[in-house]
Amino acid sequence: MIYICMNTITNIDKKRKTDNPIMVGFSNIRSSRRPHAGQIDKGADFFVIDGVLYCSHDFKTWVWPLFPKHIIKIMKREILNNPDVMKSLADWENLLPEDHVPRFIGCNFAGLDDVPDIDVDGNVHYTEFVDCKLRGTCRFEGKLCRALKVDNGVISGAEMAVLKLSNKPIKIIADELNISQETVKSHLKSIKDKTGLPDKTEVAIFAYKKALINE
Repeated sequence: MIYICMNTITNIDKKRKTDNPIMVGFSNIRSSRRPHAGQIDKGADFFVIDGVLYCSHDFKTWVWPLFPKHIIKIMKREILNNPDVMKSLADWENLLPEDHVPRFIGCNFAGLDDVPDIDVDGNVHYTEFVDCKLRGTCRFEGKLCRALKVDNGVISGAEMAVLKLSNKPIKIIADELNISQETVKSHLKSIKDKTGLPDKTEVAIFAYKKALINE
């Protein structure tokens, strides 16, 4: 259950709530009954629903741009500490200054996983893989956002497609991706090698934890 700070909701322009171009491309978070950071402590988690950027923090859920000032300050600090991020935001055509922070948050923290985006001590954790529809075509991929880095490498685009279907039988994965079953098996082997996971079951559980499977 998501607890919404109603005072924040009512102060947001209705058009911005339903038609925010800055958040276009981000998938809705996977439904979960488990509480996440900010709902039960003073950590923070960011997520996007229907193009709206939210932050759960201090037992409330806030809507951008009315995030707590100290949360915004932490995000600005992260931007300043990453030259690739600053350059990407500067080079992004038609991106307004007031959209730099929400774009950065959306690109890096728009999903929900088992690790808080900001823990109770103020430390930022880049553990999520944000399932953005611009992946594979965005020239800022891996610079403004982060690829899915695992123990022994980075998950490729083709491997990612298999990973997102890894809860299904190999034949169905092959049919949905229009590739051979041998290719699916090859990608799964590569994913296991890179993650250090022993089998397809653990790969699927890993994908669930990263909010890559939405079923």
